[in-house]
Amino acid sequence: MNKDRKRVLIIGNGFDLCLGRKTSYKDFCQSEFCPKDYPSPLIKHLNDKWNDNLDAVKWYDLENELYNYYIRIKNNNGQIIDLYNDKERNVLEQIQANGPVTEFYECIKSNVDIVNNLLKNGILILPRFSCYISFSHEDILNPPIERDQKALQLIKNGLIQYLIKVQQEAINENSIAAIVARAFMRNKSNDQIVIYSFNYTSFSEVAPNSSFAMEFNDTINYVHGCILDGNIILGTKDEKIVHNYDFIQKSFDSQYNPPAMVYDLMDADDITIFGHSLGINDSQYFKAFFERQSSSTNPQKKNITIFTKDAKSEIEIKRSLQEMTNWNLTSLYGLNNLQIIKTDECVNNPTLLRKYIKMYVDNEEDIDSIIHI
Repeated sequence: MNKDRKRVLIIGNGFDLCLGRKTSYKDFCQSEFCPKDYPSPLIKHLNDKWNDNLDAVKWYDLENELYNYYIRIKNNNGQIIDLYNDKERNVLEQIQANGPVTEFYECIKSNVDIVNNLLKNGILILPRFSCYISFSHEDILNPPIERDQKALQLIKNGLIQYLIKVQQEAINENSIAAIVARAFMRNKSNDQIVIYSFNYTSFSEVAPNSSFAMEFNDTINYVHGCILDGNIILGTKDEKIVHNYDFIQKSFDSQYNPPAMVYDLMDADDITIFGHSLGINDSQYFKAFFERQSSSTNPQKKNITIFTKDAKSEIEIKRSLQEMTNWNLTSLYGLNNLQIIKTDECVNNPTLLRKYIKMYVDNEEDIDSIIHI
């Protein structure tokens, strides 16, 4: 076992999912906390993108889609495709100017088709047992960019409330994620341990008899904020964005202040990445590291272990690594001790997991205790 080494653990959403936490985008989107009914073009874009097929949607898909939504606006000469057209807006403004009106009001009678279409699309509502038509939401006539900015904030607020509820539930301490975390934390007095989480959840609300959760929680650095702080960072990576849509970028959040993860990656001897997609929206945290580790100039061999779910996600990881190494993945393997471990395979082949744990623990009994706590 190596002594006095610097070890970095990076966890993503797959870590929480492996612990049994329902923190997928699908779980949130199908909850009462997701603002799917807020009348913004951005929300409509997201709803139309996936409809009811949310099974494969991940958080990086949402962040990618924020950027795709901006590109749609850019390609439309900066014009936002709103929930209604100019003629429909004119009718809405007339209704607003006159207050609650009956369905026999002159404006409505002369614009029956438009009003029916607004009712069909849920922009106007006619409550049961009422003859008064009204707006579905008080913000409906606000400028679309204002509604989009508010929509992103509502998504963040809803996600915070949803995750507060989720993190109060017990975790599976026999899961692969928990085993890896226990192994990584072992012999803490000899090695420098640094943990970074791209998740918003903490372990402070987990059952008080969970020693793993208590020790693990005290060591975590949160890259994009934590729900306990009341703010999370959600958005795209840095891009050249105009039309006042720079608010969709992570770095434009007033609370954005990520820890020095890039430095610690460069400085570490052993790096474990668990459940992170290494996708494009977080590539600014990883590209410099993987680029350097795949270069033969002043090579510095490191132990790099990546835990992912299955063969499909392994391919996605390798595609990301190819891009971040400038299509030099073979050199990344050749210059480092790099392994990609699929958690689905660990269930039936514990040898894979034992090999990883042996990097940090010598005694076979200790290894057994970590796996079978």
